[in-house]
This record gives sequence, C-alpha cells and structure tokens, in this order.
Amino acid sequence: MTTQSSSIAELPQVSLQKSHLAEGISLSELLVLAGLASSRDAARTLIARGETLIDDRLVDNAMERVRLAEGAIRLTAGAGQVMLRAV
Repeated sequence: MTTQSSSIAELPQVSLQKSHLAEGISLSELLVLAGLASSRDAARTLIARGETLIDDRLVDNAMERVRLAEGAIRLTAGAGQVMLRAV
C-alpha cells in the first residue's frame, strides 16, 4: 500500500525559472510548459472540464495567474500530475 506522501515524492519534477514564476504565468501556459497539455487550447479544455488542480484546489479559470517564488506546487491536469518547482 502506497501512502499519499510517498506518491507525491514519486511525481515527475518540473523546474521553471523563478523569475518566470514570480511574475505570474497563466494557468493554460503553465500546463503546456509543465508538459500536461499539448497546447494552450488543450489546456483550456482541461480547465473548462474541471480537470485542473493546483495542490488540492480546483482551478477553473485558464487566465488565472500562477505565482511561485519558493517551494513547490502539485499541478494536476486530467490524468497527469507533476511537482512544479521554481529554480
């Protein structure tokens, strides 16, 4: 039996420039950069379907600005999940 904390540790890691994330980036663009959507249109579709979470929070606005200066967030879109870190 796998605990949630160990499954989180096993998620693929995606690193993006801290300066890019500190300014904020639209959720649809972030899904593409994280490899969870093939295009912004595909990302918007996932978001509209209610299939996108930041950590455990449902996000339904493709233009929502995501900011991350320190630490990491768990990004989920459809069946995919990654840990996103600012470097």
